Amino acid sequence: MLHGFTGSPVNMAQLSSPGSVAPILGGHLGEPPSADFWTEVTRLAALAPQATRLFGYSLGGRLVLGLLARFPQRFVHAVVVSAHPGLRSDALRAARRTEDERWIMMLQRHGVERFVAAWERQPLWHTQCRLPVAVLAARRHERLRHTAAGLAGSLRSVGLGQMPDLRPALAHTTCVVDLLVGAEDPGYAALAAELCTILPHGRVHVAEQAGHDLLMERPDFCSAHLNQGLSI
Repeated sequence: MLHGFTGSPVNMAQLSSPGSVAPILGGHLGEPPSADFWTEVTRLAALAPQATRLFGYSLGGRLVLGLLARFPQRFVHAVVVSAHPGLRSDALRAARRTEDERWIMMLQRHGVERFVAAWERQPLWHTQCRLPVAVLAARRHERLRHTAAGLAGSLRSVGLGQMPDLRPALAHTTCVVDLLVGAEDPGYAALAAELCTILPHGRVHVAEQAGHDLLMERPDFCSAHLNQGLSI
């Protein structure tokens, strides 16, 4: 069960069941960043060598897709929440790395607190204005536990601009993949629809009145699809 960027295993607590493994991703809470995307995928695979089911949100979802691409026949079920399969060209990846360098400079010059404040103002999170103040405060507390160096290292190793286009490899995945998105997150809803045409056993599920972070906005929706997969 893989958390998102600036998140932690705590975000998975209400979804996990006995036997679940929720590792700290590289660059978070003192875990050193991996050298690159595939190194992180390999590290995660080795942490739970008997695992046959996957759950990942955002960055964690991208790493789940990486695990499916690297080990197309190992898993029986995956739940992928609000995740990107990778940018299609070197030019797009270079542009994204330039964008991420701006966040890295903010981390290095101004620290985590100012970075988190700016991160939370992004339009991607606009639907969270409906959430209780206590829920938002708890997530901010989790984000502030990280270090500037750690988050910068995460962006430089497994940021979207650092990962390959996984689409060709995902076409060989044999397991059922449930793709969860919020109805008010149109960019990722389109990506999920595209992935459904690539994955041989992909299924899209749209959460109404929700945006990107379904762990915060619709944990019930995530839990329902995670539990349904246990029957596979």
